[in-house]
Amino acid sequence: MVDIMESLGKLVPKETIGKLYDDAISGSAKEVGKIGTDVVKTARLLLAPLQYAAAYQDRLERACERISKRVPEKRRAEAPLEIVGPVLERLQYVHEGSELWDLYEEVLTKSVDAEAQKTLHPSFAQIISLLSRDEAWILYRLRDKSFGVTDHLDLDTAQNRFVNRVVQSSELPKHELFLPDLMELSYSHLESLNLASWPIEKQTPTFTVAGGPQTGIQRHSKMMLTEFGKLFVTACIPTSGFEKHAKK
Repeated sequence: MVDIMESLGKLVPKETIGKLYDDAISGSAKEVGKIGTDVVKTARLLLAPLQYAAAYQDRLERACERISKRVPEKRRAEAPLEIVGPVLERLQYVHEGSELWDLYEEVLTKSVDAEAQKTLHPSFAQIISLLSRDEAWILYRLRDKSFGVTDHLDLDTAQNRFVNRVVQSSELPKHELFLPDLMELSYSHLESLNLASWPIEKQTPTFTVAGGPQTGIQRHSKMMLTEFGKLFVTACIPTSGFEKHAKK
């Protein structure tokens, strides 16, 4: 308890910590002591990631070993500071072996490869830090193919707009995601980062009765990488081994 209280003291005024600590261990004031116990439990949750970050050196050494095996000595070059600096800063807060770790490590690998340095952009480290695990997986899958989607909407003549969207067919890998219900939110974020687009390639009016008024519209769209997205995927997503992150 002493260690956790000392750590928490960096976040909460010392006089507050002292009183909570005294009450928590004395048992003389049960209600206040209960508050102190809750603070200790909360502190453990808050500080647990920092304990993980403290082991960063060991994880970085393992990454360097893997990188040295991938980049022949004759191709090795000094890493550009504007690339490697932000990556190393963010990497300490990412779990080793996760999707985002793999993206960061791929950037580090290319940063010391004289033949691959030209594929990197200084913004890539920041972009990776903004991605969710599902968004990283979507980018991985978009590398090999675009996703076709066909949907239908009814025409609301009173409001002169299309409503009641129904997806008729979809190649989106929703079943592979950890949060499939947020698929379109993930796409919106990828679009805001200029990594993916979802244009409508064809749309056809639909009619309830042949020759009658239009009652709806059928749309054929395709989710795909943007040109910048293709550069990002080529530079940041490993060409092999990423499959281990597939949802089981």
